[in-house]
Amino acid sequence: MKCWNVLLSGLAVAFALALATPAQAQWDQGGGQRERPSAEAMAKRRQESRSKLFAALKLDAAQAKLVDALLTVRDDRRMDMMEEMRASMGDRQAMQDMRKQMEALQKETDEKINAALSQEQRKVYAALLQKEAKERADRRGGQRRGGEGAGGEGAGGTGAEGGSPTGSGGSGGD
Repeated sequence: MKCWNVLLSGLAVAFALALATPAQAQWDQGGGQRERPSAEAMAKRRQESRSKLFAALKLDAAQAKLVDALLTVRDDRRMDMMEEMRASMGDRQAMQDMRKQMEALQKETDEKINAALSQEQRKVYAALLQKEAKERADRRGGQRRGGEGAGGEGAGGTGAEGGSPTGSGGSGGD
């Protein structure tokens, strides 16, 4: 009987190790929490994304300066909101409220950017935002938090790292 107990204990340990190893490997390969990029890396990606956006929209110098200022204000406000959101971890209602505020901020920024663009530039911008929303939805497996589909309110760039056409995509709040 003692032999069976030892054997069963050994099997239980082996089974636990077999499950733990792939889970740890997944975590090590980025399946778990990712390290936040440095401020310098975020700024570099943001600038690269903005350069691509400005080129795609064929902005003149005045438009580029205005759009850059609008995106900078938006990004600064989003970073403050992200800090507030991190501080309220566990308070589901506060996080949902903050998400709504971020979506409203994005909508407001998009409206101001659209006001500075020509009709043709607006079409290009809308297409870029739609592509960005689809890519973000694909990264999330086609589902947004809260059960909303991609392309809904706030679909235009809501991340903070700067990987999107608006210099806002990524996984800042994801």
